[in-house]
Amino acid sequence: MVFEVGKSHLSGCGAMVYPANSILVVDGSPFGRSLSLLPAMKLIREAYPRAFLAVAASTGVCELLLNASLVTETIDLGVIRPAAETSFKRVVRLIRNARRFDFDLVVDFAPKPETQFLSRLVLRARTITPSRLPLVIEFLTGAGLRRGGDRAPDYESVLRKLGLEAGGNRIAITPTPEDNARFEELLARNGSRGGEPVVVLYTAGGADAWPVASFAEIAQRLAGNFNARVVPADEPGDQTFTSALEALLPKTAIKLAEPRALALMAAVARASVLITDERNLAAVASGMGTPVIDVAGLAGAHSLRGPQISVTTDEVYEEACEILQESRSAGLFRR
Repeated sequence: MVFEVGKSHLSGCGAMVYPANSILVVDGSPFGRSLSLLPAMKLIREAYPRAFLAVAASTGVCELLLNASLVTETIDLGVIRPAAETSFKRVVRLIRNARRFDFDLVVDFAPKPETQFLSRLVLRARTITPSRLPLVIEFLTGAGLRRGGDRAPDYESVLRKLGLEAGGNRIAITPTPEDNARFEELLARNGSRGGEPVVVLYTAGGADAWPVASFAEIAQRLAGNFNARVVPADEPGDQTFTSALEALLPKTAIKLAEPRALALMAAVARASVLITDERNLAAVASGMGTPVIDVAGLAGAHSLRGPQISVTTDEVYEEACEILQESRSAGLFRR
């Protein structure tokens, strides 16, 4: 995997605001949301090139950070669902693994009661968060465990506290030839002859996600009218989305269940079009040159009616048709 980041600089002529030899970075956000951690970690690694740098994050982000050689150690927090209640097992795993090391500094991008309890009362390390108010009291009273505390990470705010500024910060991931070859093999094993368009479906999940039934309808229509090879893809380590879609998919669909993060990125790179409600993955796909239908972006022109994104399947289908027809026309022109 090739990892890139946009223009950036370190403020203060390279001086460290918080000198540290051992740093724990925590991001308890769902996979798609925490893709923004990758460029942030590149800046932190540049600022602390000799430090022991550990990250506690979702399964997929841990894999991407290790493959980019941006961290020394990872603590895999598993699949983290949007607005989910705090997992007691995840808390225990985090505390047990973090206590193996002596950290000078904890950087918590999305503070929750359990992560604040770890950094301030267990590790007793200097802690940098977007908020000035610690959440330990919530943890001790059990309030945080009951409500889950799905706080959006504030990467820029935390980086500024570290004396780092990211200008034009972007996420750019390029799968290796080996990653791409494995995905081509998956297509071939499932009967693909290589000529049909590949449509990848991905959801961020949660209450505000585009409905599963809408993804299924789009899959059926594109498979029927364009002979598209539909590839619904789960978050790394998960199978919730593909399981929910299974009975609704066209027979030619290829499920990418519990994928490695690099397998997911290879699928996105190969796609004729990606249809998703995850803004960060849409940005990654655009950086790869993959046409994207960002359902969450389309929703920007709409109001939210209830808990789900109010974009119709007709709107998404019409945009997909334009993308696939342009792709076919360009292919004929090249011949």
